Amino acid sequence: MSCIPCCAEKETEFETGLLPIPVGRFFREQGFLPIGEEAYPLFRKYGAYSLLQEMSAPVIVSWSFAYHGLYKVISGSLCAVYFHGDKPVYFTVHRPGAYPAAQGGLAGLIDTLYRLARGAGLPFLQIKFIDGCYLKDYEGIPGYRIQTERRASDVEYAYQIKDLLELSGTVNFYKRKRIKRCAALPDVDLRLMTNENAGVCMDIEEEWCQGKDCAYCASFGGCEKKALAGMIDLFDDHVHQGLLLYLGGRPEGYIICEKMNSKLAFLYFGKAVREGFFVYLIYKMFRDYMGDVEWMNINEDMGSMGLRLFKSHLSVHELWPKYICTYTKAEDLGGGIWHPASVK
Repeated sequence: MSCIPCCAEKETEFETGLLPIPVGRFFREQGFLPIGEEAYPLFRKYGAYSLLQEMSAPVIVSWSFAYHGLYKVISGSLCAVYFHGDKPVYFTVHRPGAYPAAQGGLAGLIDTLYRLARGAGLPFLQIKFIDGCYLKDYEGIPGYRIQTERRASDVEYAYQIKDLLELSGTVNFYKRKRIKRCAALPDVDLRLMTNENAGVCMDIEEEWCQGKDCAYCASFGGCEKKALAGMIDLFDDHVHQGLLLYLGGRPEGYIICEKMNSKLAFLYFGKAVREGFFVYLIYKMFRDYMGDVEWMNINEDMGSMGLRLFKSHLSVHELWPKYICTYTKAEDLGGGIWHPASVK
């Protein structure tokens, strides 16, 4: 079953940049704007300081059709609020530099966001995707009851490039064998992705989608093909690094990455129609084009067993955690309060 209109093509109020009234009205009245392609440069500016792919501009903007949000710069930090159904649910804070808030400190920013959350009808403030190295700052805000959560499906998979390239040991025997088999094919052809040929990724994604269940994809966040189309619109061959794999002149696989700094690269999207080609693409990307970075981050598994198996078996890896902090003031505790665990 290929992607169907309800999954990939149906336009909604969210997709046109408008949140249903009165859901988004309160935040728009406070100066928040819809997250869309026009917000990409700002999210990119702030995303450069994060090790977490979830907080990167391409992920936020290309998936904005599924994760409906509004944003505003507050006290020097880029803040976003996201919606589930007809309710604002959680916030994210993109730090402007080494620390989460430039003016007034993090405590002042949390106070502002808490007032916004309460003004929108939420009984608490929930901030998601907090980098572990800043968790103590978020847990040290005075005047709140703070609950911290770490969800297994939220951790991001990070790999040292040397491990990906060596693939040493008996556990990686079959990966080495697949890579050699792919490299030995006489009609395999790797081409650098450019602004002109990036659209070929959509043909590969379309073929991969054949026989897949759209309802299953939607249960893990939405149509990846639609998100990839957003990524293609954002693709810049001066910023992003991409490879296309052809077999006998036919496109069979692709990979899109970005070097964030001297130590880290993100792998945003990738797919291969044939078994073994995706691992081969990763190997070739980091051996031939991005071997100067130390780590590759390919984000979370979102609770999908298939993704978890692939990512956990790709190579030796680390799990970089993301945390959720929920803030409630003592005077606001009482009957009818949502429990944070009930909000996904």
